[in-house]
Formats: sequence, C-alpha cells, structure tokens
Amino acid sequence: MRLLIAMGLLAAAGILLARHAGRFLVVADPLPDRADAIVVLSGSPSDRVLETARLYQAGLAPRVILTRGRLPRGAPALRARGVRLPEEHDLARQALVALGVPDTAILVLGRRTASTKTEAQTIARWACRNGLRRLAVVTSPSHTRRARLILRRALGPRIGVAVRPARDGLFPAAHWWRRRRALKEVLWEYQKLAAFWTVERWDMRPCGGLRRRAAVSGHQCLSTAFRTSGASSPLACSSRTMSQPPTNSPPMKTCGMVGQLV
Repeated sequence: MRLLIAMGLLAAAGILLARHAGRFLVVADPLPDRADAIVVLSGSPSDRVLETARLYQAGLAPRVILTRGRLPRGAPALRARGVRLPEEHDLARQALVALGVPDTAILVLGRRTASTKTEAQTIARWACRNGLRRLAVVTSPSHTRRARLILRRALGPRIGVAVRPARDGLFPAAHWWRRRRALKEVLWEYQKLAAFWTVERWDMRPCGGLRRRAAVSGHQCLSTAFRTSGASSPLACSSRTMSQPPTNSPPMKTCGMVGQLV
C-alpha cells in the first residue's frame, strides 16, 4: 500500500511538472520606455519579424539588429557556381521592410553564428563596442528563457536586456505534449538548458569576451561622437563592418576600429 501511494504521489508530481514545463520556458520581460536597439534572434523569422515590427512602430528603439547564421549545406558550392540563395537574414530584412521598418534602420551584424551562445557573444561585442545600455530582444516563446540566460551572461551587468516572446509563435505552453512540434521544442529546450548550466555558462565572459581595451575604446569613441556631433543615439559611432550606416551618423565622423569584431 505504501508503495502504491508513493507511486501515485510521484505520478501526480510528474503530471504537475509536465503541465508547468512549457510555461517555465516562456518569459516576457517588461519593456523599457526606450531601448537602444531591437535585436531579432535567428531561427524563426516569420513570427519574430512580426513582433519586431510592432515594437519598432511603437517607437521602442531607432534600430533593428539582425544576425547572420551559418551557411546551409551546399550553399558554398552553389555560390562557387554563381548561384546565391537568400539567407535567413535576407528574408527577415525583406519582411521587416514590407512591414514598414525602413531599410536604413536595419543593421545586419557581420560575424556568422552557429548557436544561441555564439549569437549572444556577437551581439554582446557589438553592443559593448558601441556603448549601448538597453536592448530589447525578440525570439520565439519557447526560446525566451534560455535566450535570456545566455544573453545576460554574454552582455554582462552593464547592459540591460528585455526578452520578448513573439506572440505569433503560437506555442501551446499549457498543453505542449499534445502537439508533436511543441513536444520537440520543449524537449530540445530542456536539453539545451542543461547544457548551458553544466557547460556553456562557465566559459562566457561579459561583452562576449571582448578585450577590455577594445571595449574602452568603443566607449571613448561613443563619448566623442556625442560631444562633437550631438547625436541622439549610441549608434552614431559607426563601423565599416555594418551593412548599413546609422541614419543619424555624420558621414565623416567614424571612429577607427570601433565596431569591428574580435
């Protein structure tokens, strides 16, 4: 009888944990009155660009940031023969422009990324080099908790981050086990969370591991840009690695090596 009771309690606890497993993955941070940029994480552009366009049109930030994923298999061979298929960031950019975000407000970071960790490190290096203080980050609902953990680790304590789930992601957090796609998402996220807590977090440094000297130079460059040009955004300090220059940056006042990735 005691064994049966214990098994019943364990089964009930398992059911309760399963019901809350999906909800635990989804976080929605309060948005600041103003952010320096809205960052769209790669992986599912359809739902994420919709949420990003809403935030941009609400006046949250003057700039939208995209990252480059690694090239899919076969892409280098195609390019060698003169065929270039659109990449994910190309499609996301086209969608954002179609949704009313000016092309001049969209910046694609140059370094290619292969995971949420490397993507966060690339974002952190860029943000630290340009002296940013607040970022809003858009990703799919089931990805929000892990993305926030990794981004906070990569950015460090000086840069605030608000992670927002794309509402069009349609993740059934309350009954995720009923849908195969959601089931795969939940199992995948918990595997990745375990990897972050046991392995990844220990070798991550603030500013994405950017050397302190480079970060200080970026801050000094930003301060100079503010004093000399009266720019209203930290993005006034531009870089040759940016795919589009900030609209409020004077064409002749760039700042040397600031913005290049290490």
